[in-house]
Amino acid sequence: MPPDELPSLLAQLASTQQQISNLLDSVAGDQDWQPAPGEWSFGFIAGHLSTNEKECFLERIDRIAGGEQPSFDYYSNDGRDFSGLGLRDSLQEWQDTRQAIFGRLHNLPESAWSLTGTHRSYGRITLMDVLQSMLEHDQEHLDGLKSILEDYPKHD
Repeated sequence: MPPDELPSLLAQLASTQQQISNLLDSVAGDQDWQPAPGEWSFGFIAGHLSTNEKECFLERIDRIAGGEQPSFDYYSNDGRDFSGLGLRDSLQEWQDTRQAIFGRLHNLPESAWSLTGTHRSYGRITLMDVLQSMLEHDQEHLDGLKSILEDYPKHD
């Protein structure tokens, strides 16, 4: 049986993703705008979110749920160049990957919820820990976007 907190956590993840997507979609026509030289553009943020979801969170969920008892290092895609990606394409891929994650979670056998992996920095992690990390990642970017948009010259 999934943990009692799962429905609330999934609802929060859906909400933060929608909020971020709405904010980024509102500036999609200016996806290369940066708050300052060297800072992330709107398009870069969308590419980062999409790639992070697929390469980090989906992989961790699949490997833990698959019973591998995997070990994970810190994941970062900060050094990647997302400038060639379309903001809306990245948002769609992020949404598709998150929906795939939700689908996998809903189809897990009861025994999968007690499986774990090991993270180099955090120690033993469960599927719920991965979901909580996803929410924290979303919240960090949501807060950052709200701050950036306060200074965005074309934002109402």
